Amino acid sequence: TAKFSLVAGDFEEIYGGESDPDEPQAGQWDAILTCFFIDTAKNIVNYLRVIHRILTPGGVWINLGPLLWHWENNSTNDPSVELSLEELKVLARKIGLEISNERVIDTTYTNNSQSMLGYVYHAAFWTATKIL
Repeated sequence: TAKFSLVAGDFEEIYGGESDPDEPQAGQWDAILTCFFIDTAKNIVNYLRVIHRILTPGGVWINLGPLLWHWENNSTNDPSVELSLEELKVLARKIGLEISNERVIDTTYTNNSQSMLGYVYHAAFWTATKIL
């Protein structure tokens, strides 16, 4: 009976990039999990607004991942917004998310256990509750 969504496509297009009060996804999700995701944003402000808007009051956003900002120094010169972790947390709070359970988790993204080479990311983890 639980609603679940896993969709391929542009996050802002699928879940409503504009601040439309009639957006069918608005206030529909009790929890959102983002894993190695938020640094794919051209504009993280838009991602945070969408996350906030589609959460129910008291809904929880759980995040894990690095901030490697995929659009930084892109070859097409598309403008993008890249924030530090601290700047991102300040913005999330201003948008109406209360951040808790913050920590850094060392993790891999893809890995070959039989290889001598491996990459470890110092990934940011937090939970955030919609308070406004």
